[in-house]
Amino acid sequence: MAVSHSAPQQQVPGLEHIPAALARHGVQFIVIGGWAVQAQQFKLGYLSEDVDVTPARSPENLQRLSDALRDLQAEVRAGHESFAFTHDAESLARAAVWNLRCDHGDFDVCFEPAGVGDYHDLAHRAHTVHIEVDGEMIPIRCADLADIVRSKQLSDRPKDRQAMSLLVAQLEQRNTPHRQRGSDHGLGL
Repeated sequence: MAVSHSAPQQQVPGLEHIPAALARHGVQFIVIGGWAVQAQQFKLGYLSEDVDVTPARSPENLQRLSDALRDLQAEVRAGHESFAFTHDAESLARAAVWNLRCDHGDFDVCFEPAGVGDYHDLAHRAHTVHIEVDGEMIPIRCADLADIVRSKQLSDRPKDRQAMSLLVAQLEQRNTPHRQRGSDHGLGL
């Protein structure tokens, strides 16, 4: 599935610059979570306030990620504060999750989201969307809705519980084959 549009609706303005920066640096990553839901034109039921990404763990990819984080001037996020940090491919690989902040907003780097595996597990089901950032259409890989739903169910955060019925309904609708015209109760509709 490939979709083209401007920044996803119902999100904090500017967040699209984060995955765009990663893409411009050639980072292999999949966007997961609420931002990916809305980037694929599904409804989330709440305002997505950050971007969550799962990068490939190869040393070369982590070096590209480190370069992108420097360009974003990313800082480690701790509550309402953030702190500058030095990083390279090796140091980024030492943590399972990085909670970060930059001028464009908050974002998390999570190497293995709950219940869905790593980058390679997500990649074969991921979908590409094209987002417009600074007049340029940029391809961004987003996790499949089923993977996002599974991860949110296992994370079991209050805001995810609130959105779960909406997400599951959209997943079921997407997975239900459309009935052929005229097949409803033999009425020839």
